[in-house]
Amino acid sequence: MRVFISAGDFSGDVFASRLAKTFIGSGWDVSSVGGAALREAGADIIEDVSGRNAIGFIEPVRNIFFFRRLLGRIKEFCKRDRPDAAVMVDFWGFNSQLLPLFSAAGTPVFYYICPQIWASRFGRIKKIKKYVSKVFPVFPFEEKIYLENGVSALFPGHPLAQMLPPPAYNPESPYIGLLPGSRKSELDRHLPVMVKVVNLLGSEGNFRFKCFKAPSLPKALYASLPNNCELLEDKDYSHRQNLRLAISSSGTASFENAMLGIPTLIMYKTSFVSYFIAKQIVKTRFIGMPNILAGKSVTPELIQSAAAPFRILREVRGMLKKDNLLGISAELLQLRPLLDKKNAEENIVGEIEKLLAVRGGGIS
Repeated sequence: MRVFISAGDFSGDVFASRLAKTFIGSGWDVSSVGGAALREAGADIIEDVSGRNAIGFIEPVRNIFFFRRLLGRIKEFCKRDRPDAAVMVDFWGFNSQLLPLFSAAGTPVFYYICPQIWASRFGRIKKIKKYVSKVFPVFPFEEKIYLENGVSALFPGHPLAQMLPPPAYNPESPYIGLLPGSRKSELDRHLPVMVKVVNLLGSEGNFRFKCFKAPSLPKALYASLPNNCELLEDKDYSHRQNLRLAISSSGTASFENAMLGIPTLIMYKTSFVSYFIAKQIVKTRFIGMPNILAGKSVTPELIQSAAAPFRILREVRGMLKKDNLLGISAELLQLRPLLDKKNAEENIVGEIEKLLAVRGGGIS
């Protein structure tokens, strides 16, 4: 049995690698489009796209010819290897192009970490309904939305449930963390702002700073960090767990922080055109998943021009009061039960194997 897995950015690659390991442990061969984590998991990499991922509406256009060529290669792979299943992991911009390709070849298609149709572009559900056999969303409310709209769905649990350590928040810690993002475009826009905040905040107290490097990005891109800021990778969350406060790009990192009870200022900057388009189509009040899930502003969000050094500094000063830190941490940890359902990867592989057995009369 062979499965094809497609993932794009750093977090998607990590989550996909855990899924790949589970498939391999169940006797499958895995071919994939992804990055270093999928390669280390034992997947056969058709193309490493970790350095090509960009977010926004204009930024990905720079890689359009690369992805067109890659589509051709995957089409040839599909004809030659005839995988028994295909699993798309997040990465809608590219993965949406693969849905009809695999479906036309007779390969059942599944989607893990589904498009957030509840936030924007609900019309994407038409393509999902047409080509995808089953979706595996990572939040229970997403499962309900898909089911109510006629899409076969199963909430398998969140992958972070078995990755994150228990919360151990310490408001007395001297460490403030910087998480500028896993994409180069995010780093280019966020790191200069964060460096200015470090320089301003470093003169106000006995703080120590840690910047969390994305494994997919070269160390040289972080050269602007001041001497009082340590650059590190943190696969086991041991450094992250010891933060008093974090300044983070919106995305997986801010959700991880919430599950660890770490008060986090969420920031995001993108191109003017991408921001303008997003303003027209995004339907949620917040951009950070912690606030979206809480249904209210638990932790500050600063977007575009608001994400300026002195504005961030002002918000951080208010957050650093001990009572505020403890209050924010307590509210964030009310979301932790979202991780109660374990073994997401085993649940997904088991469900796919069951569906294929029904479809084909058994798995060989």
